[in-house]
Amino acid sequence: MQSKVDQLISAFETVVNEPWSTVLSGQERIWFLVYDPADQRKVELRMGDFETTTLKAKKRWISISLKNCFPEWMSQHDYKEEYFQDPESLLDQLEAEFKQYAINYIISEFEKQGTDDNTLIAIRDISALFGFSRLSDILSGCASSFKGRLLLFFPGEYDKNQYRLLDARDGWNYLARPITA
Repeated sequence: MQSKVDQLISAFETVVNEPWSTVLSGQERIWFLVYDPADQRKVELRMGDFETTTLKAKKRWISISLKNCFPEWMSQHDYKEEYFQDPESLLDQLEAEFKQYAINYIISEFEKQGTDDNTLIAIRDISALFGFSRLSDILSGCASSFKGRLLLFFPGEYDKNQYRLLDARDGWNYLARPITA
């Protein structure tokens, strides 16, 4: 019997080996690899297997981590010390500035690494944005800025075209393709 992660890798292998249409919108070229948040470490330990599966499918693999996105933004902020004293005052800045920073962060990674129609961009550590900005807003902001496919490692759930990050927020509809075990 296969583990949940093995089942995810098998499901991913099926999807990555399908022909990739070039006429899809950016939102339709996004894939969500959905797994139980309790399996996060198991999935991280098998990241190399996802990369190997991608390379065997004759696709290029690029990996982007969002783990440092918020700390980098905060470290550059003029009022960071005040925000540590009064975190409530940070809320307006998250919507006004951090969301755009996160979009630009991802787009700059696309541009640094260069993408083409044969590239799979794996976005890891999306939970690092949880509570700071809505993932749906960030994805909408960068969906037209890449070529190939965007694979989000998504600790949450998918049900009836609704995605719920970390099972803690109301879900949202998205045109992305789910990959589940």
